[in-house]
Amino acid sequence: MTVLPEDRILLLVAELKASYQGFTWESELWAVNGHRRSPYRTLVLFGLSARTRDALLEDMCRRFFQRFPDASALSQQKEWVAKEARNIVRAGQLPCVGSMAESVSDGVPRLREELVGIKGVGDKIAECVLAYGWGDDALPLDANCIRVLRRVFGLQDKSQKPAPLREGLKYVYRKHQVNFEDLSIAMVDVHEILRLHGQVCCTRTPECFRCPVTQCQSRRESKDESSTIGASLSMWDDWRELIYEPAAV
Repeated sequence: MTVLPEDRILLLVAELKASYQGFTWESELWAVNGHRRSPYRTLVLFGLSARTRDALLEDMCRRFFQRFPDASALSQQKEWVAKEARNIVRAGQLPCVGSMAESVSDGVPRLREELVGIKGVGDKIAECVLAYGWGDDALPLDANCIRVLRRVFGLQDKSQKPAPLREGLKYVYRKHQVNFEDLSIAMVDVHEILRLHGQVCCTRTPECFRCPVTQCQSRRESKDESSTIGASLSMWDDWRELIYEPAAV
């Protein structure tokens, strides 16, 4: 577990939450539409996401769900999955799809140990399924989040595994859960706040002049107080919609 400064984590999350006013975070979505979430579609979406650009992933998943609309359809045709999916997913993703078909015969697993037993499903994807598919406390922590944390806290070891950072953040969240709840931030929202900032402002070429983080150890230029940041309120709508159960016809 990587030890992160607890007070600065709280400050970082609070500053980012305040800077993206109006954006709808996962805990807010779950409170309204959690009953519509599909653990199966969540598993497929994130399971196929590795090294796949968002636009391609969304199209791939739409075609996949047309062919295999639910866990039952996938598991009942597991002998034919590789052949049927060959024209939908990349060749390197077929072992993951086949393993999913074997693993969801009794429904999508809810235990982390069972999820990571699926080929191609590591800790991050398992955390995604737990958070977005099941509504459990989880912290996926993708590459955008890690980039933000490394810059803000001046972490020099770029080879560092995500797991210690994830466990360090979970520790801070659980220890200060009351403080996070006062900010209306669930555990998964920590991931989303960092991810959004990594996509909008703290990108590979960071726009430090408009970054609201006051204690970033990698800031390249002073903040222009007249500059603000924001994000399209619909920028994640496409993939979020994909993990809902389809509307009844």
